[in-house]
Amino acid sequence: MIKRVALWQDKTWVAVTDPTHDELATLVASDHVPRRFVHHLRDGKERARFDFDFDTGAGLFVFKVIDPSTNKDIEHTTTMPFAGVLLDHTLVTVCHGAGDKVNRVIEGVLQGESWAGRQQPSLKLLVMAVMLELNAGYFDRINDLDNLRQKLERYRTRPSDSQISQLSELGKSLIYLKAAASGNVIAAHQLQAIAESSDYAIALTKDERYWLKNLQEEFEQARDLAEVNSEIVAQVTDAYSNVLNNSLNTTMWLLTVWSLALAVPPIISGFYGMNVKLPIIGGWRDWPVTIILSLVPVAGLLWYLHHRHALSTHTRRR
Repeated sequence: MIKRVALWQDKTWVAVTDPTHDELATLVASDHVPRRFVHHLRDGKERARFDFDFDTGAGLFVFKVIDPSTNKDIEHTTTMPFAGVLLDHTLVTVCHGAGDKVNRVIEGVLQGESWAGRQQPSLKLLVMAVMLELNAGYFDRINDLDNLRQKLERYRTRPSDSQISQLSELGKSLIYLKAAASGNVIAAHQLQAIAESSDYAIALTKDERYWLKNLQEEFEQARDLAEVNSEIVAQVTDAYSNVLNNSLNTTMWLLTVWSLALAVPPIISGFYGMNVKLPIIGGWRDWPVTIILSLVPVAGLLWYLHHRHALSTHTRRR
């Protein structure tokens, strides 16, 4: 779907959501979007980048943003490309999936107070302002994931299977966010490099360079915050692993102890079940004697372990 919005003077914003082949062809024919940019605009999983076409003077930007449809109460997080083309008098934005919500963010930026005192803000400045607004979603999402992580740390004796699965998904989400934020940092550096090493630098005013610097810092902060939280989740995962290993060791230790203890009675009863001459065999005392002879080694083993504090130590760990 293509939506055209008149901005100030002769500037136009062309908002494209889930573009079809025919709509992309229209952008090339009517809005003079370079054809080599089309496959970047079509790809719903395009990585973050900035490119410049020196023949037409058009700039391509692709940034990774948080999918607005992401539920803050679940661990799974998805990102989506926010792509666009900067032309002389036209800004073309392309969104996949929840593009309507992203377009509402752009509309909010256009109607906000950030343009106070600006008669004719450039389209590049508009893109930077929009990206600053969309990048705030990284901080909100990371905070949501951190709250979920704190809840997962509140287990009683050992983590459940559900908690382990949730923590694993949370760790993957933070890795995706870190990768997406790192891509945004690279795209911002690409824009800066092109601006400093070509004729395109003439189009970047002092004000635009200031906004670009702020944008780079915001991208880097989002990347660093995702990295720090990813390390915290990794530590919690290690703690989960240690708790499960200790629990398994305690279980195996108790099984070993009781296996040794229960191995004694069959040995003694086995002797009395053989057709050989044994002490006090044949009397009424044989049954209680065999029971006593079976329990004495078991009691002795348990007393020895308790005397060595091994049994009580493992019980407390459990």
